This record gives sequence, structure tokens and C-alpha cells, in this order.
Amino acid sequence: MAKLDNTHKGIALAVIGPSLWGIMGIFVRRLSAAGVGSTDISFLRCLLAGAAFFVILWFKNRELLRIDWLGILICIFYGASSYGVCFVTYNVAVERIPVSVATVLMFISPVWVTLLNWLVFHEKPDRLKTFAIALCFCGAILVADLLHTDPSARMDPVGIFAGVLNSFGMALQLLIPRYFAQRYQKDTMLVYGFLGAALVLAFLSDFGRIGAGITGSDGPAVVLCILALGILCTLGANGFYVKATAYIDTTSVSILSALEVVVGSIVGFLVFHESMRLSQVIGALTIMVGALLPNVREKLRSRKTA
Repeated sequence: MAKLDNTHKGIALAVIGPSLWGIMGIFVRRLSAAGVGSTDISFLRCLLAGAAFFVILWFKNRELLRIDWLGILICIFYGASSYGVCFVTYNVAVERIPVSVATVLMFISPVWVTLLNWLVFHEKPDRLKTFAIALCFCGAILVADLLHTDPSARMDPVGIFAGVLNSFGMALQLLIPRYFAQRYQKDTMLVYGFLGAALVLAFLSDFGRIGAGITGSDGPAVVLCILALGILCTLGANGFYVKATAYIDTTSVSILSALEVVVGSIVGFLVFHESMRLSQVIGALTIMVGALLPNVREKLRSRKTA
């Protein structure tokens, strides 16, 4: 079998991550039904992902766990401002505004990435990537069925702010490790970022409620959902998402994150029997085209220069 080149590796990682986020709703709904709160879920995700990744690095490459005190503080800020903010604001947004509106607001992330790349790294976006972002944004509106959402249900300011803040946190997941890339490895920042976010979220969590969910009649299912969220949908998804930036640029990775909307809609249709309009199917296809467009161009360029 032919070995994947760097571009293919980056695309594959950037696709797998958002796809795992897309199935997250299955486990979140089950935990919510068992009485586990949204902040508790966020805390468990960060704690489990950080602890599991720490163990992996301990046996795989212990050097990556070495970090100075300044690095620890940076990672705590990184985890709290990206993962902590993302996980909590996601739950706040979907509780206070329609999921369709929240989904579109969360997809502002590629815009933040492009803007911050320009301001911090002085990278001016080209026309194709700008077009791809616009195309994905239009597709997200269609997939989220925003055009058929009751306008009166969209105006909760806290929910809207939470959705926008979530998108900014997603952008920071990519940009902070890039900014400190010369000083700290991505895996180092990832493991301590998860643990740092868990430390901050611990002050906001209800451990009695978590214990009641685990020891209740639905305890085994709750534990399985926690493991799936922490290992699969957090450590796996966010790890792949950040790792992809080692092979393709951050703007392309953030554009590919739009595939979460597609997978989430498919899960809603297959698992929760939510209906999909023709416009939503068209929106899903639009996102897929927009997400892959810049990377296809890069692949064609590499073939020409080879």
C-alpha cells in the first residue's frame, strides 16, 4: 500500500477529528439524561483526555512531559481559553438558542483563524481560501436548517455570545500551539492543556452529581459514555485536529472542521431520526466541496512541481 504524503496525512487527520466531534451528541445526550451537568461533562472530558494522554506519553516519549513552570502556566491558559471555553460554551449555546443557530455561530472559527493568522503571523489569506470559508459558511446555514428556524427563537444574547465564544476557542486550539511551536511541542501543550482545563473546570463542577450519575441504575452506560467522550471525542478528536497542523496550514484545518456539521446532521438523521430537508443535503455537499477545495488545489500544485 502506498504511503500517505504529508498533505494526505493532514487532510485525513483534519477530517477524522471533526467527524468524531460529530458523533459527540450521542454521548452528551445520554449523560444529560442521567443528570450529569454540562460543566461536569466538560470537566470529565478534559480530565480523562489529559490523564490518558499523560499515560501514553509516559510510555511512548517521556521527554515530551518535561516542561518548565512558565510552560505549565501557558498550558493552563491554553487549556482554559480553548478547551475549557469551547466545551462549556458549546453546552450553554445549545441550551439557550436553537442548535441550528449555535452550529452556524460555532463555524465562525475559520474566520477567526484567518484573521488571527493575518494579525499574528502576517499571513494574508488568498482568494480561494476566502471563497472556501464563504462556501462552507453557506453550507452550514443550509445544513443547520437556519432558514426554517423561528426568528423569535434566535435572539437570546447569552446563547449567541456563547456560540461566538466557542468558535474563538476552537481557533485558539490551533493558534496557541503554533505561536509557541519553537518552545514547546504540540503534544506537550495538548496534554497539559487538557489537564489545565480540567483544573479550572473542577471549581465549577458538581462532584456529587457526577457520583450520582455513575452509581445510579444507569451507571455502566454513564461510564461508557464518559469514556467515549474523554478518549474518542476529546483526546482523539482534538489530538487529530491539532496534529493536522503539522502537515497542512491552520486555515485549511479550520475549514475542514466544517465537516463536523455534516457528520452531526447524519447522526441526527440515523440515530435520533431527525428529518433532513433537501436543502440540508445540498448544504452538506456544499460544505464537503468547500472544505476540500483548498487542499485539492495544493495537491494539484505539488503534482505539477514534482
